[in-house]
Amino acid sequence: MTSVNAQHYAQQQILQCLVDGCLVEGLLEGLDAQWSIVGDDEKALTGLFGGFTRDPAQRLWRWPAKPGWHVAMLLQPGITQAWEKVPQTPVVLVDHAAGQHHALSPEAFMHYLFANGGGDDAALTQGQEVFLQALSDTLWQATSSVKHQVRTADLPTLATADHFAVMEQWASLLDRPYHPTAKAKQGLNNQEYHAYMAEFNRPIELCWVAIDNNALLSGDGVNEETPLPVRWLASETSAGMLEQEMVERGLAHTHTAIPVHPWQYEHALPRWLQDAFEAGACVSLTTVTEPWLATSSLRSLAPTTASPHFLKLPMAIYSLGASRYLPAVKMINGDLSARLLQQAKARDARLAQGLYLCDESKWWAYMPQGATLFDEAPRHLSAMVRSYPSELLEDDTVRLVPMATLGTPLPGGEHHVFDDWLAEREWPASAASVTALFGELCDRFFEINLRLFRLGMLAEVHGQNAVMVFKSGRCHGVLLRDHDSLRICVERLEQHGMQDPCYRIKQGHSNTLYHDSLEALLFWLQTLAIQVNLRAIIDALVGYYGVSAHTLWETLAIRLRAQLEEVAFDQHDRDRLLKQLFEQEQWPYKRLISPIIERAGGPGSMPFGTSATCNPLRRVDVSQQRHHKEAVMEH
Repeated sequence: MTSVNAQHYAQQQILQCLVDGCLVEGLLEGLDAQWSIVGDDEKALTGLFGGFTRDPAQRLWRWPAKPGWHVAMLLQPGITQAWEKVPQTPVVLVDHAAGQHHALSPEAFMHYLFANGGGDDAALTQGQEVFLQALSDTLWQATSSVKHQVRTADLPTLATADHFAVMEQWASLLDRPYHPTAKAKQGLNNQEYHAYMAEFNRPIELCWVAIDNNALLSGDGVNEETPLPVRWLASETSAGMLEQEMVERGLAHTHTAIPVHPWQYEHALPRWLQDAFEAGACVSLTTVTEPWLATSSLRSLAPTTASPHFLKLPMAIYSLGASRYLPAVKMINGDLSARLLQQAKARDARLAQGLYLCDESKWWAYMPQGATLFDEAPRHLSAMVRSYPSELLEDDTVRLVPMATLGTPLPGGEHHVFDDWLAEREWPASAASVTALFGELCDRFFEINLRLFRLGMLAEVHGQNAVMVFKSGRCHGVLLRDHDSLRICVERLEQHGMQDPCYRIKQGHSNTLYHDSLEALLFWLQTLAIQVNLRAIIDALVGYYGVSAHTLWETLAIRLRAQLEEVAFDQHDRDRLLKQLFEQEQWPYKRLISPIIERAGGPGSMPFGTSATCNPLRRVDVSQQRHHKEAVMEH
């Protein structure tokens, strides 16, 4: 794509989720806007919005932003929210006196909204300025990413690990769907952005720092017999060179060397840990080991060698409104969660077969004497070895596909992973085939998650953390990573012979890990799993194959209901879940824009709030269509 097209594509994508987010979060209420049925003046409407498909359900939204001017856009009923912007249409500013109009950029639209049409930057709050800066960074970075280096032509011929690497690059192009500032990696300049983002596929050489053993915490998978970090992360030759440097500098018996991302080494360590380096508690090393590649999660790296061991490192950049550090407390909680997940596998035969877990128990974190798990400085120097199941990476019949990849359209529209899946099954790229494959994906996804849910736990299964496991063209199971956000209901754990893991949580701070009931835990299935993860996959399939969104949502609903019947819930629980999922007028919604503005920067995890939106399973009226859709599934 040319730079002009790249910018247009990026703006179009961001404007869609920005307007939709403002609509569902109620940010456009109270503006004295006028709603009207789209009229018969085809010429005027085409002049404002370009070519569009006329639909009697559409509405023209007009807001008198200031005297003589109004902002206009086309809206249509949605499935996951009451109204959404008609895709591929602009938001326009109309000058009545001059008889002119022009399309508004995402930033310009938000400027009008924040200033209620006045356009006075001096009146912006700190939170509004924070949001506009993140939006500006998102736009230039997303524009850069359109010129990606994700190669898809030879995907079927790649070995499993090589195929997985491409899937990670692909997933990085969008980051989190429906989050208008998700692509912003604040703290990276243009050169660093191209050097460290997965879609550019550039090798990253790590720095190494030796930490005094008296100031080092480690994970469940580390003991006196565990090899040093470098032995998991470098070749025999490189590891030997680093260990030789440790000996020569008198550090071999007193310090442990861990890797550091080069951006973190340059920007964060001098700011947060200068005293530790001056005191000798931390020592910079000069040995260089094999390069790594970025993944869809900026601070997680993939090996360039045939190794199942990946790497997660802190980076003090801001993404999704939060700093991407890697505190020991998160990894401790991840170890506790992993134990619960293993216990779940022991209690359910299908989980034992279809649920795969990355081993994230090998980690090391700087923790000086007298520090606490919640101090700022230590969380900037740590490392986790994330080991993927070798039986998956070494099996040529396996394909590991992050669900985020399935929900990320390529800018040129040249490929979707379903293309390869259809070819492997020798099915035509028809609406029926695509719908059938999506149904299979829903079956496995809901089966695994509902079986965990029945036991009182639910992983953070947004598209980046959940990886679908395909074997010989069949959707076989789910691989989970990032275990530190396993949500639980202790009462249900205890009913199934498990105990409260006693997560480490900062006193006086809210947490999202503990829930009092299955209904409360269901929030995360409705929001992250369905409204974000599966919805993005549906939208990508609709855009690429032209299948009906209504049909795919019906398929999702049918498969979800079938798994609720199949999984061994007690009938009382099943009835309550069916009511909450299928009968309630509204579902919870995870707000993203307002919380960023309200926090106005500062520390903490990704800011979010809760509100309500329409129930998508009621919007598609599953009950009347079930028998027809089940016939389609028999394809």
